[in-house]
Amino acid sequence: MILKQYILFLSFLALPCQLQAQKVTIGTCTTKDGGEYNGEIAAGKPHGKGKTVWKDGDWFEGEYVKGKREGFGVYTFADGEKYEGQWMQDHQHGRGTYYFANNNQYVGLWFRDVQQGHGVMHYFNGDVYDGTWKENKRDGKGRYTFASGAYYDGEWKDDKKEGRGKFDWGDGASYDGQWQHDLKVGKGTYRYANGDVYVGQFIGDLMHGKGIYRFKNGDVYEGDYVRGERTGTGICRYANGDHYSGGFLVGDKHGQGTHTWKNGNTYVGQWQKDQPNGKGKLTTKQGDLIDGTFKDGQPDGECIGHLADGSKFKATYRNGVRNGHSIEEDKDGKRFEGNYVNGKRDGSYVEKDRNGKITAQGTYVNGRRQ
Repeated sequence: MILKQYILFLSFLALPCQLQAQKVTIGTCTTKDGGEYNGEIAAGKPHGKGKTVWKDGDWFEGEYVKGKREGFGVYTFADGEKYEGQWMQDHQHGRGTYYFANNNQYVGLWFRDVQQGHGVMHYFNGDVYDGTWKENKRDGKGRYTFASGAYYDGEWKDDKKEGRGKFDWGDGASYDGQWQHDLKVGKGTYRYANGDVYVGQFIGDLMHGKGIYRFKNGDVYEGDYVRGERTGTGICRYANGDHYSGGFLVGDKHGQGTHTWKNGNTYVGQWQKDQPNGKGKLTTKQGDLIDGTFKDGQPDGECIGHLADGSKFKATYRNGVRNGHSIEEDKDGKRFEGNYVNGKRDGSYVEKDRNGKITAQGTYVNGRRQ
């Protein structure tokens, strides 16, 4: 018991020395990083409020704790940049405002000298970013508003748009979907200023993969895209009632495809440059059929026809009309063999009955029998 009282007595004797060691005075000293300090001092170190000036022109005015900047303070750099806000252990740490030499201004959270956490950057050109930061870069969720009124609201990584986000150009155009390295990548919806809408896959900022494109006029395309163009296999449903399914190349019908017009006509065959080109079959609503070669949407070359009235023919076409030798046979087996020029019979001809017996022969001129 006596020993405990003695120890307590010694502690009280040491207390004035400790208090004296923490006594704050006004004075000057040189900081550990070579700055000239003027202000409150304790134990030979900056402690309290004061100002430090460095040889390179930087200066700090604010609070110190045991020789380190801690609390609130303003650090002004020789190049004109400035930080005013909270400090901890000589670091910008907590909430503060940084004024950049290029007139950008950041207001928000800091962690050991870097922008980290929520903050708002006001850019010199009028743009504003309000969101999360990590190591001085936009990272996490945030909204970037351009001076023009356009904005991006979504996820960021390493200062780039990354993840889910919406970009609105302010003119009616917008994209809502996946991003990667500042580019549209993955699934998204792009609304055009003219009212068109695309929903589907993107790669490298371009429509690429499967997608559905709805035109303002009511047309709808569903199918493949390559580098922003309809390329591959797809289906087009037109507002006027037409329908096409088949191949596409750079936006045009290309390769094998089937087109049905609103009037009931159907073409099945090869396409090129958005028109029937190559081998194909054209069937009318009435039941007429032309099977042969097509060029720029018209029969061109050798064609065989089977008509709804039971007649049939084999003829050469040029630019959609018969030009050259033609064999025709009606439903009763009566046969015509002759030539056509620009769709009219022209030249010598022979007519036969169903048994092959010649019933007439002669010449046609410009569609008239001579």
